[in-house]
Amino acid sequence: MPLKSSLCYSVALATVATATLAPVASAATFNFSYTSSAGTITATVDGTLQPDNNRVFVSSISNTTFNGSPAPALPFIGSYLDSILAGVVVTGQAVLSLDGAGLDFVACNTTNCIDGFGFLPPNAIVGNTTDLFASGSAYGSTLPELFVLANYSLTTVPEPATVLGLLSVAGVGLLCKGRKLEK
Repeated sequence: MPLKSSLCYSVALATVATATLAPVASAATFNFSYTSSAGTITATVDGTLQPDNNRVFVSSISNTTFNGSPAPALPFIGSYLDSILAGVVVTGQAVLSLDGAGLDFVACNTTNCIDGFGFLPPNAIVGNTTDLFASGSAYGSTLPELFVLANYSLTTVPEPATVLGLLSVAGVGLLCKGRKLEK
């Protein structure tokens, strides 16, 4: 194998390896959307994708909208179930997921949750046997209603470093192809 072609192969292999060997759990930003019987909530969610590549431990939620209009900020997040058990004080680990399974999340405007929304998992303590969704007045005032998986979306927002990594792989490929064409 000629030296130039061997060098291209080595650089391409190193670039691909660097781009694909990411840590198991990683902080990321997600686009969130849910449509209840009252309307659609959208937001930007920051959190840590867990090693199962599905569950997200949520650290913050921002840019919330309800039916396309800006909605109140929700700086207090936690586990819906833990918050109920604590006497409606926002506490515990807020969990969303990419596939909509195992949601246990509440986002509120105050620590005692005057307004906001959440997803309650099935549990014997509260007595629900299915996943539920509920929201306060700024988010449509829904009493707990059945969670509808088809109306839920949580998707990863590509990070600039990921895009840059993919562009560098493409650049190395084009560089190596260009050298082959020169022959």
